[in-house]
Amino acid sequence: MRTVDEILRDHDAGLTAQIIQSGAERLEPVNRFSRKRHIEIVRTLSQVNGWKTTAFLLFHWSVIIVTLVVAGMTMHWAAFAMGVLLIASRMQALGVMMHDATHYLLYKNRVVNDVVCDLFIAFPLGMSTTLYRKTHYRHHRFTNTEEDQDLVAQREEGEWYQWPKTRWGCAKAILRSLFGINAHRAWILLKHWAPWNHMRDPINDDFPMRSRILYVGTTILMYALFAMAIMANPRMTLSLMAMYMISGFTILNLINRVRATAEHLGVPGTHELNSTRTVLPSFWERFFIAPYGVNYHLEHHLFPSVPGYNLAKLHRQLMLDPEFAEKAHLTRTYVGLIRELMTPR
Repeated sequence: MRTVDEILRDHDAGLTAQIIQSGAERLEPVNRFSRKRHIEIVRTLSQVNGWKTTAFLLFHWSVIIVTLVVAGMTMHWAAFAMGVLLIASRMQALGVMMHDATHYLLYKNRVVNDVVCDLFIAFPLGMSTTLYRKTHYRHHRFTNTEEDQDLVAQREEGEWYQWPKTRWGCAKAILRSLFGINAHRAWILLKHWAPWNHMRDPINDDFPMRSRILYVGTTILMYALFAMAIMANPRMTLSLMAMYMISGFTILNLINRVRATAEHLGVPGTHELNSTRTVLPSFWERFFIAPYGVNYHLEHHLFPSVPGYNLAKLHRQLMLDPEFAEKAHLTRTYVGLIRELMTPR
């Protein structure tokens, strides 16, 4: 099996046509779900609403900013502990919104879509919208095949993505993720999305000049602001910076792994409807793990033109379809997901 680096290197070299001819491309299992009878509702739900996008962005960043302000004003360990949880949850929400941006579902204007995503989502998370789009489109094209770099990355990493596990093995994997011990393994894919890692690459649509200029400009601005903040109050500034970073390397590391595990691992794969999993989360799971409709991953793969905030409506409509209701791989809660994966198959 080829590595992620080899797969994406061949993609950059323009070898996709040869890969298709070799038979590696398999859009979905042989048994496909007919989309024709859902065209009208999907067309309605695929309308992009920039006002909703802006409202979600304002909410997520307001939570982050208020959390930082409260922690900075109190400098109390409880505020920092709660802050790590809240910031990680909003990082997850922003990451899910970046996923929508790769499908041009944040704003109708594609330039606005990418610029807003870069400035307020991707760059703060250490990624680039267009670099992520390149690999994500490949994931949709080669889902669950040897050319799906997301699947290959999970195999390369091992440990967390090896199921079923014993109870001790599961507890160990959760603790290692919670304390960020395996966070560095995310670099397998993250290095292909990190803008600073591609500044010397040839200028193309995968990382256009616009994105590079924005990245350099915002980086200079942020370092200047950090420098001024450190000079004004070094203890508070460094503490808040640490809280933000710890959120990403610990809590976000765990919940993002749970989210990624739910999407395609441990499914039968005998039909298009059981090759991707949809999770029906509890309220707290929706807030921390599955904001913005990311739990409806089967619906997303069937109809990627539907924005995240409309996927719940799409799910309810599809459940009225007898074929979908019978064959869709649905798992109740992410706790239920872990139990499902721990059952020997």
